[in-house]
Amino acid sequence: MKSFPACFNAYRPLTALGMVALLLPSLGTGCSSHADKPDVSAMAQGPYVAGAREGVYLRASFDSDPSMYIGRFISPGVSPDEIDENRGVQTSCSQYITYREVNAAGQFDEYYQSSSSVKASLGLQAPAISAAPSGDASVGNERTTNVRVRYNLKKKLVAHIEDFDAYNTCCESSADACSGQYIGEFWSGEGTLFQNTGRSTDVDVSAKGGPELGGTAYQVGGDVEIADGWAWRRAITFEDVYFAFRVVDAEITGCGWVDRPPQSDEGQYFVGISPPAATGDMARTMAMRNARTQVVQYLGEAIVSESITRASLQGYLEDEQVVATAAEGIASRVKDERYCPAETVESPEGLKYIARVLAFFPYGEEERARREMVKSIADQTGDQEVQALEDELAADATDESADATGEEGATGEEVAP
Repeated sequence: MKSFPACFNAYRPLTALGMVALLLPSLGTGCSSHADKPDVSAMAQGPYVAGAREGVYLRASFDSDPSMYIGRFISPGVSPDEIDENRGVQTSCSQYITYREVNAAGQFDEYYQSSSSVKASLGLQAPAISAAPSGDASVGNERTTNVRVRYNLKKKLVAHIEDFDAYNTCCESSADACSGQYIGEFWSGEGTLFQNTGRSTDVDVSAKGGPELGGTAYQVGGDVEIADGWAWRRAITFEDVYFAFRVVDAEITGCGWVDRPPQSDEGQYFVGISPPAATGDMARTMAMRNARTQVVQYLGEAIVSESITRASLQGYLEDEQVVATAAEGIASRVKDERYCPAETVESPEGLKYIARVLAFFPYGEEERARREMVKSIADQTGDQEVQALEDELAADATDESADATGEEGATGEEVAP
């Protein structure tokens, strides 16, 4: 397994679904930074880390070809916090599940689910403190572990069922052949895996305040960072390997969610549909863009409905270019759950592909996404009313943060992330 060099360029361009993002500064010692020392009081909590994605787990061993595990079924007897790719079973129906390699992009900082055997394999131990992010704690409204991963996603292996009729017949003929879930994706990229080491209050940040890492965490010396009110030690770095997998429902009905998106108390589902595209990869990318556009319109309509003074935003929600640009700005907050097999259509230019994606937008991301969306529209248009709305939303967020800090101080209780 390769590791990142101890020091690399502070910023490196990354094209992510049509937008240019910046790779986070290096965490390695020996890399100088001219960033201003952050405010110590702010560092006591650190920025927010996204909750674990539904059905996504760390692998016990990172490698370059996990294709042999695609299509293996997970027994219903395996609890969610003990799911491991090695516990997947190849049944008679697995033969109908093949895979495709697709390009992916995006920068993420998230908690990750992993079984006890995976943590042991990776050399991770639960922190010896109470209420830390762990298998028994609720992080991002999901049961998860004390593992945090910051990564750049590059590609995926995605399960593909070519002959749905044969697959359905197989599953219907044997109750044990299709357990309800199977391993449907593997994710490849580069990044860093962090181990929780305790509360941020146990770390002396006053003398070691380092740079703010792209709004994600504060480096406080060596391999330790502060995020979500906890201290995190860099445990593993990885590059161009498959580090995570996703289990998906073994839906015999195929893509019924296109017409009937699932419901969730944790967020909102959107179905993105692409226009005809030259390749399947392009169609999937365009389907996700369509889903993100729907999220922008959903957020904008909610803002407009709250006050008549915000009606100036309505006209921009009908401008395709403005909405498309704003949608790219919230790309990392909208998560692709699953894809339908691409539909092919004939055209004068040749065969074209149409993709459909089920995308998920967590309610926990809504306030941040609102501010990012309004800022994007204000920057694009220069509209003073929209800029005033941007300032209003920022002020509301500051007030809420201050209220939360005051309540926490009054109770004297610490809350696990």
